[in-house]
Amino acid sequence: MSTASQQMKKSINGAKIACIDFNLNKFRMALGITVQCEDVSKLAEVRQREMDITKERIQKIIDAGANVIITTKGIDDFAQKFLVEKGVMGIRRVEKNDMRKIAKLTGAELIYNIVDEEGDEKFDPKNLGEAK
Repeated sequence: MSTASQQMKKSINGAKIACIDFNLNKFRMALGITVQCEDVSKLAEVRQREMDITKERIQKIIDAGANVIITTKGIDDFAQKFLVEKGVMGIRRVEKNDMRKIAKLTGAELIYNIVDEEGDEKFDPKNLGEAK
């Protein structure tokens, strides 16, 4: 395993590890949903909101205390840049078997999405694992 970006830290002391099974890519509308803009200038606002949603999701994980985020899926360039700015290590495309082992060894909970029962996006700090 290696970090998603060469600009990320290669090691972190006192790691608080989030193990996730979803993409950290720029948010996209679900299949079948289309956005029609009558004003071309509004398209930039839609694209900006997509990026903001991604930042907000990552920030929720960071706010829970994570300084390492490991995912079985991808981390796109936009998300990598944000993680670097925040000083967070991101590791992507980890095999599910390896992820389960990491979660078990660190005490992390493998999280499949950050939506709670009420439909709010939250990341509970108790889902983080720890490593020296």
